[in-house]
Amino acid sequence: MSEDAVVVEPSESQALALKVRQEAKEVAEAVAAVETDEERSKTFFRLIRESCIPYLPCRLRDKPAELYHRSYEAIYIMARVNLPLCVGFAMHQYNLAALATLPVPSASEFENRRKILVDSIEKYKSLLAISNFGTNIRGRGLPNPNVVVRETDTGEFLCNGRKNFQSMASNADLLLFSGYLPGDVMGMFYCQLNGDERVVPGPSLFAGAMKLSDTKPLTFNNLVIKRRQVLSQEEWLTYHVSNYATSWFEALVSAVYLGGAGRALEEVRKFGRSVSHNQEALLCELDGFQLESGRLALKHRAALAFGMSYGSAAAKYCRAVVEEAPEEEEEGLSSDLMDISGCIKHSTTATAQEIVNGARALIGTRSMSVSHPIHALTEQICFGPLHPIIPAEAEREEGEALLGEEEYMGWFPTMYGGSSRD
Repeated sequence: MSEDAVVVEPSESQALALKVRQEAKEVAEAVAAVETDEERSKTFFRLIRESCIPYLPCRLRDKPAELYHRSYEAIYIMARVNLPLCVGFAMHQYNLAALATLPVPSASEFENRRKILVDSIEKYKSLLAISNFGTNIRGRGLPNPNVVVRETDTGEFLCNGRKNFQSMASNADLLLFSGYLPGDVMGMFYCQLNGDERVVPGPSLFAGAMKLSDTKPLTFNNLVIKRRQVLSQEEWLTYHVSNYATSWFEALVSAVYLGGAGRALEEVRKFGRSVSHNQEALLCELDGFQLESGRLALKHRAALAFGMSYGSAAAKYCRAVVEEAPEEEEEGLSSDLMDISGCIKHSTTATAQEIVNGARALIGTRSMSVSHPIHALTEQICFGPLHPIIPAEAEREEGEALLGEEEYMGWFPTMYGGSSRD
């Protein structure tokens, strides 16, 4: 380098992006280096707590687009090595991101309490799990399993009931959950998850390749929580927060499954460059192999671009709330945000399945040996579409909208149709 060369220092945003990618890569490499599931889980959660990744929502709470992009990249990189661990960790990331970034200026008590919670998570290097909000899928005629919360004479709250699905159940420190107050009003609460014998995890729900998602039922046995642990006793606010959090989940979880699909394509690359056809040309030099690989890669990159698009949409919605946009515009942005995230999840998880299936076809029977990454990915990738909302529910809703009386356009009129936020 000449003496006159100008050294351009990276911006704060660029420096953070580089740090997140490097730390995610270090976690992934360390997990890949150990041999047992128990060691993988211990290594992952030890290193993830030491990294900046879980606490990005605390640092970037006023920058939802940047927060989403950094979180997406980190999860994508780590999921290329271990998909089920990242399914669990994504629960923390989307939950804390939604809680940190959602502006609710009309609810000062909620604002104060959630700020205290978010700040304490960064201070104590905690991981925050989230249990399902709203109704669960259940057998016809069976009661809806949930948590019932009643206030005691001392001003505390007593929680009893059950949550059917809880990822990261053994490794999270705190739990955000919903419960029904008297009058069937849904409220929002948080508690210690591990170390409190009144919140009892059940047996693991998944075995085999998805075991490390650490998904278990939770039973609440007279759990006592303080008033400061009540984020909301108002149903409109609880649903407002849970809807926004759901949109973060549906968009961000695509990083997990596209990470798995990316790993499948890497296996195709390595296979094509190491195996020859009839002892002559490598498979990667054959036109047919190139074309099929390229088709899968194009689908993968398009899905990644779509998945990453949510960040700017979330930022636009948050800005509208902060700047007190007209009610009609704010509601339109909120509706579009939910629709965008639902489309992202439905489309990207289906694409991830297609890519893994295509990679398996290119590699052949050796991809089904127990030790081959494609073997585990074949089982793991099918879980993507199964997270609520399930495909049948989303597809029926879209079908009804398409076949309604009004002309079908398919766009997102407020988010991308021009508004005062543009």
